[in-house]
Parts: sequence; structure tokens; C-alpha cells
Amino acid sequence: MAEADIEMDNMAKDTEDTIDDIEKDTEDLSEEERSKMEKKAAKARRDVQEFSRVREFLKPLADMAKTYLPKVAMFIGQNIAMGVILWGVNKVLNKTSHQDPQKSSDVKKKVAAINALITVIKTQGDLGKKTFEWMKEHKDEVITLDETDVPLESVISKYITPISESVDAAFKIAQKLKYKLDGEVQFNIPTGEDMREFLTAGDAFLKGYSDLVAFIPTKVQKIEQLATFPVKQADIDLLTTQLKDAKHLPLW
Repeated sequence: MAEADIEMDNMAKDTEDTIDDIEKDTEDLSEEERSKMEKKAAKARRDVQEFSRVREFLKPLADMAKTYLPKVAMFIGQNIAMGVILWGVNKVLNKTSHQDPQKSSDVKKKVAAINALITVIKTQGDLGKKTFEWMKEHKDEVITLDETDVPLESVISKYITPISESVDAAFKIAQKLKYKLDGEVQFNIPTGEDMREFLTAGDAFLKGYSDLVAFIPTKVQKIEQLATFPVKQADIDLLTTQLKDAKHLPLW
């Protein structure tokens, strides 16, 4: 099994275990809060199952080194994992508020900032899924550029690398927020600097996709398949707004 396969399998398993541990802790939760948690857990599990289908598609490929599909698949999985970790952080914050009502105002501020970040991360994941499906559909197509036959995906590959690197940077920050104690997952509250680094990574992600979306009209007459690329300016505008909203919130 390729190294990328193993890494993605481990990430999916770790994310499932994290969901299980978050869902176990129902102490101090009202019935309404339990119901919301169960819905979030079910949605997170569906996301992991969808990521599993992405991984299964990749496994039969003879030479994954020749395609950028694993890079896109990896950052889809990383975005799912980050969303789960930040959900766990919010659960800890809300528990703190239950136990010490005097901290309620500070908790609300932090939960709002983290929820805004979760919204950004979800949109990043959605753009990754759109990109993956398009690349999967066209994975065997070859085009001729400067009298040389090249894979169609090579036209956008230089944009995939900085996008992937931006998600990887954010994922490393998220991993610091999670640890195990007596075999169970625990969460650290991100610092203000952690939050700023998350948003910096979001800016890099946005720039990568903005550059890609701006590039496509310059080549679409020569490469007609680019007309079907599913990430559009409306997606860029949405992510721009979400990042702006997240930045306007106080980051303790």
C-alpha cells in the first residue's frame, strides 16, 4: 500500500475515533444539546464515509505518483478532520460555560470565532470535493500543448500544490489541539495566535483557488474541458466573505 494510502487510512480512522470520544461525553448536556450533538456526529460520520469512498477510488490506480488526485484527496480528509477537532474544542468550551457561568461571555466569543473558522473549513472541503470529482472524471485524458502530449490535469497542477500546502499547514495547527489522556481524546483551546495562523492558511487556500479560477478563462478556448471545471467565481466570492467574517471576530 502506498504511503499516501496509509496516511489517509490512518487519518480516517483517527477522525472516526475522535467522533466517538466526543459523542461519549454527554455530561452537563441538556436534551436539546444532546440532540444537536447526535446530529453533528451523524453528519461527521457521513463526511468520513464519503472520504472513504474517495480513498477506495484511489487504491486501484497503478501509479498515484503521476496524478495530483492524492493531494486533493488528502486535503479533503484534512478538512474533515479539522472540522471534527474544532467541534470537539467547542464542546469543551461549552462545558466550561456550564461549569462556570462567569466565563460564559468569554466562551461565547471563542465559540463564535471557532464556528466562523469551521464554516471556512467546510467550504474549503467543498471546493476540494468539486475539484476531485472533475479530476477523477478527466483522469485519463491527454491534451497536446506545444506539440507535446500531457495529462489534462497537468494544466492545473501548479495551483493544486499551494492549495494542498495551505491545508496541510492548518491541519498541523489543528493536530496540536488534540491529545489523548487515559486513552481518551482531549482538546486544547486554540490560542489567539493559533487562530491567526488558521486564517493565514485560509488566505493561502483562497489565493490558490482564486489564481486557478482566474487562469481558466485564459486557456479555455484551447482546452475546452476547462469550461466544465466546477469551481467558479461565486465559490471564490463565498469563501472571501467567510474569511472576512472570521477575521472581523475578536480572536482573544
